[in-house]
Amino acid sequence: MGKPKGKTPSLISMSTSKPAVHTCGRATECDRCGDNVATSAACFQIPKMKNGFTKKPIFCLTCTASIIAQTKIDLETLEATLTLYL
Repeated sequence: MGKPKGKTPSLISMSTSKPAVHTCGRATECDRCGDNVATSAACFQIPKMKNGFTKKPIFCLTCTASIIAQTKIDLETLEATLTLYL
C-alpha cells in the first residue's frame, strides 16, 4: 500500500453525499494512497464538491475503512461537545 496523503479525512468535512460501492471498469488509482484498484475490484466512490462541480474520487477498501473510522471519531467528539450545550 502506498503512503496515504496527509491527515485522514472525515465524511463530515469532505463529502457532499453518501459513499457508494463501485466496481472498477479498468485499473484505477486510489485517490488517497495511490495504490491500483484492479479491474472488477470493489472500491468506493465518495462524492466531493470542488470548484462548483461534484467529483467522485475512487478509494480502495483500506482507505475507505480509515475514512469511516475517522468519521466515527469526529462524530463522537461532536456528540460530546453537543451534550455540553444541552
